[in-house]
Amino acid sequence: MHGDANAAVRQDAAGCRGGCEIGSLASELADRDQSARAGLVAAFDRWEEPIRSGLSRMRARGELRDDADISALATTLLAAVQGGMLLSQVRRSSTAYRQAVSAVIDHIESYLVR
Repeated sequence: MHGDANAAVRQDAAGCRGGCEIGSLASELADRDQSARAGLVAAFDRWEEPIRSGLSRMRARGELRDDADISALATTLLAAVQGGMLLSQVRRSSTAYRQAVSAVIDHIESYLVR
């Protein structure tokens, strides 16, 4: 299985309750408080940066093709994690998380140099 299996296991252990703290804050504050929204943007950027950095290192090592859009792939992976966590919380099943993250990992793998 692709994706962060540990996150799915943690979700299952918690009964898929609680979701992501950053995502929960974002949905509550993004439209109400401009300062809080700016802080949330920074938090998501800090979370996305290691993903982008890892993908950039993979491309620098020749593991990813040059046409891989590193920023788009990093954002897509983060969005899959966030969306998957939300759906898992609502459905009380980590299936959505596992499927979303696996689909993005499969997409990233399509850029691997063969």
